[in-house]
Amino acid sequence: MKIYNCFKNHMRTFIILFVLTAGKFVWAENGVFLLTGNQLDKAMLQGISLETAGEYTVWVWSMDSQPVFVYINDQCLHINRKENAAEAYSWKKVGNFKVEEAGLNSLRLFSDDRAKVLKPRVVGWLALSLQPDWNPEAYFNLTKVFPHSVEKVDDKRLGILRSNRHYYSFPEYDSQWKWLQRKQELRDHILVSMGNYPALAKTPLNAAIFDKIEREDYTIEKVYFESFPGFFVTGNLYRPKGKIGPFPGVVSPHGHWGRGRLADEETGSVPGRAINLARQGHVVFNYDMVGYVDSKQVDHKFGGPQEWLWGISLHGLQFWNSIRAVDFLSSLEDVDPERIGCTGASGGGTQTFCLMAVDNRVKTAAPVNMISAHFQGGCLCENAPNLRIGANNVEFGAMMAPRPLLMVSATGDWTTETPRVEFPAIRSIYELFDAGDHVHSVQVDAPHNYNKLSREAVYAWFGKWLLGVDDPEALREKDFSMEKDEDVRVFPDQLPDNAVTAEQLTAYLKAQSELQLQDVFPKDQPSLRALRLRARTALRHVLGAAQPAAFDLVVQRLHLLQQDHLTIEHVLIGRKGVGDQIPGILLIPQNWSDSNIASLIVHGKGKSALIDPNSGKPNECVQRLLEKGQIVFLPDVFMTGEYDSPFEKARREIDIPHFLTYNQSETALRVQDVLTAAAYLQSRREAKRINLIGLEEAGMWSLLAAPFLQSLDSVMIDACGFENGEDALYLEKLFIPGLRRAGDVRTAQALLAPIPAMIFNTAGKFETKWVETTYNTAGAADSLKIVENEITPDLLDAWLRDLPLE
Repeated sequence: MKIYNCFKNHMRTFIILFVLTAGKFVWAENGVFLLTGNQLDKAMLQGISLETAGEYTVWVWSMDSQPVFVYINDQCLHINRKENAAEAYSWKKVGNFKVEEAGLNSLRLFSDDRAKVLKPRVVGWLALSLQPDWNPEAYFNLTKVFPHSVEKVDDKRLGILRSNRHYYSFPEYDSQWKWLQRKQELRDHILVSMGNYPALAKTPLNAAIFDKIEREDYTIEKVYFESFPGFFVTGNLYRPKGKIGPFPGVVSPHGHWGRGRLADEETGSVPGRAINLARQGHVVFNYDMVGYVDSKQVDHKFGGPQEWLWGISLHGLQFWNSIRAVDFLSSLEDVDPERIGCTGASGGGTQTFCLMAVDNRVKTAAPVNMISAHFQGGCLCENAPNLRIGANNVEFGAMMAPRPLLMVSATGDWTTETPRVEFPAIRSIYELFDAGDHVHSVQVDAPHNYNKLSREAVYAWFGKWLLGVDDPEALREKDFSMEKDEDVRVFPDQLPDNAVTAEQLTAYLKAQSELQLQDVFPKDQPSLRALRLRARTALRHVLGAAQPAAFDLVVQRLHLLQQDHLTIEHVLIGRKGVGDQIPGILLIPQNWSDSNIASLIVHGKGKSALIDPNSGKPNECVQRLLEKGQIVFLPDVFMTGEYDSPFEKARREIDIPHFLTYNQSETALRVQDVLTAAAYLQSRREAKRINLIGLEEAGMWSLLAAPFLQSLDSVMIDACGFENGEDALYLEKLFIPGLRRAGDVRTAQALLAPIPAMIFNTAGKFETKWVETTYNTAGAADSLKIVENEITPDLLDAWLRDLPLE
């Protein structure tokens, strides 16, 4: 027996609604939505199939200033233009026509009597009804915040708000405490974005050092070690000769020179800097970027949406290799682990500041030609998804404070403004620690580089802080000779037998993520606390979402109507300084003061799906809530409902490099809008208690939002038969980079306890083990209800009746 879903429209056959959009003719799903579809010409050719014979009333929603002639079969119905009419739209009853028998009927639309084709953007909707007294205006009053215009939602998030080439300002911090709070937030954000939260297990390095080359005052050796089992970091180790250790260690990543760590050009010599640092008394490890020289297991274009779901990215792999490079250097007997430096230029500069930002073992650093306020990096290996949502490279650079930092810049690239923009910003953080002399800026008059002048600036800086030599003249670069490639290559012919492929590495990382999650399965109170700490941090940074404070809301009240014992408010809500704009309908029953309870209902297709187009009234379950005196708020979250105008489907501009590094996914923005809508509802004086109800696809959006809502009274989640262990479904319906690494909807469920929660429509597919165990462990088993079928009005009544009053 089919369960009747009280939150879904069931379109009766005697009303047909059409939408004409941008020269296209489409059916409106359930008579409500504006969707793209078949072209108008095709509809004109094929006709309209009407399943019921009888007399139909014809309505059009059209521009008041334009006449419209509607031909159905051989019958002509028309409306005249209104004199002196503005460019507004309204519903007009065009007339009636008879259908003698069910079947195909022709349709034509003209600007006058068969003479002119209808002008574009004149008719937005066309409706046919067997009910002579049906009036679509009541329906529009409950579904449209723009009932008389084709104005579309002006949400700035539909455009490009952030990219790797936007100009990012540095906030002012007036206390060390405020900065340290921000630094911890940034540190967590970097680790989550890199797929390293919680920290990945450090497996044995199994390092091999071999084939030493002896030179007069330094040596070169080949090195490989395993950053993950079977995944090799390759490079060369340069050591001082004729000096007594232990020595400082220098982690030396290269940038995007074509020959990688072997590059020796006027603009940059990776071996040259290692040779000179070794002569001066450092142990230097030059290592390959992923996909360069000897690191051939994974291509430098590695990664895509499926890997990103698990927090696996090219940038994340290189970041982990850098962490393990510090492990490797620190393990050497002739290296002092308390004196570790890091330097690299361009992409190697990005690796440098990402490492130094989170690894306090790096005691001094010199990222070269990379920390910029208006260019954040152009390669996949510098742009992990989510990484720069609400963050930028200047902030990452400031995280080094108060450890010594040298900022080397060039006049001929994106660091041209460093002495007057980025350097003062970062120095302001050092001054909070009374360490202004621990940061220094040097600019070289050259194009993008790590040339001799840049290298000598780094030699002097490392000499001062790692060697205790404060004499730049003593640390000038000396001439050096390059070795033959074959003499320094680690794997010139073939990889070791246990080398993994990219697919095997991905499978390993997914498995490790799942093992870490199982370690905090909430079987007892300590594991529950560990799960909540981990999940809240990980999900917060993956989503990039937060409930705004009431004073951060921007609210526009557009209309106030009275209809059927309801006060109806049309509102647009957003957040200060963001530019978001969420259309919503607030329904306030006459007896609202009896309960002071409000329900936020989010539907995957928007608020229109909760209104019956036949009656123009809320559907049965919404009516039940109103009858109980509850205020009900129906928003269109991002890219749903009224985001589509009658003539244009909303489109998001995503055609920029590394879009998801700087901008939230559509799903994450919808989660944010649930939080914003809840904040608006809670700001209303009438609403003392809040229920959250998520329906169809919005069930999962609401589930992800619920743990971050303050003062939530209860939550009802439509699982919609979502198979929460299938990557393909996350990619199709719930794509957020890093979501599966964060524990996906399992940890979101676990964070709900002890809030009263109903999860319905599981359809035997949605896994609820985590949420059931969590509620049991939290001693709140009675507050959870799992229902396999869709919700019914009676089930809703029973649920609301059982909720505690306080």
